[in-house]
Amino acid sequence: MFTVLFIVSWLAFSVGMSFVLGGYWIILWAVLGLLVAYLMLVLGMIFHVFVWFKLPLMNRFKNYGWRSMAYTLAHFVFNLRIKVIGKEKIPLKENLVVYSNHKSYLDPVIAIQVVKRPMAFTPKASLFKIPILRRGMIAMGCMPVYRDDNRKTAKALVETIKNIENGFAMVVFPEGGRKHRDTDSVVETRAGAFKLAVKPKATILPISINGNSQIQHNAPFRSTKITVVIHDPIPYEVYKDLSTVEIGDMVAGIINSGMINENEKE
Repeated sequence: MFTVLFIVSWLAFSVGMSFVLGGYWIILWAVLGLLVAYLMLVLGMIFHVFVWFKLPLMNRFKNYGWRSMAYTLAHFVFNLRIKVIGKEKIPLKENLVVYSNHKSYLDPVIAIQVVKRPMAFTPKASLFKIPILRRGMIAMGCMPVYRDDNRKTAKALVETIKNIENGFAMVVFPEGGRKHRDTDSVVETRAGAFKLAVKPKATILPISINGNSQIQHNAPFRSTKITVVIHDPIPYEVYKDLSTVEIGDMVAGIINSGMINENEKE
């Protein structure tokens, strides 16, 4: 959807202006057309965020739109090349919480392309202060994490648990921020991040994003190869007797076992 908008805007401007002034001018129109395409992409995304704000959380069109937006941003704006291993392991129906390593602001953009079902994230509350971004995250169903106010976080947690019990998936980055960005691996986790799975008795799906620590060095001018490894789902029955600390250690170990790039270096 957004990819079509981007390409059509680029071609329409470039070809249209070449009829007005052709020859070598087509090079200029191609460059300006690219800028016009990016502008139309931004305007199109803002427009759809306001439209999606009014649609139900589980609306199929809205969730297809989020994935389309993520795909276009990843490929045409930030120059990511994403490969997925084990996508057949993603549960399609049961209560689901996805846990992943977190080294880039684009990790949600990557995750939403991989887990193809209605889903959202747990961003820090300060991001909700950005007007357009706030509206988009609310429309998506994101859960704000108030690092300095546990009561507000608990209130948001209750609402999110209801959504998970109704089939909505959540992606959580248990490191609590983009820490240790010189490595893809999970170095430490916050035990509280696993309450989101324990409370609704959800299946845990660990995923490993390889290459996300390099995005900050490459994007947007150099391509970044991203390999996402989907691990075997962990049913509630497997971890129900563990503490959140023990669950965190187990999930971190699984995520780190999928670090292909770093394992090859050893």
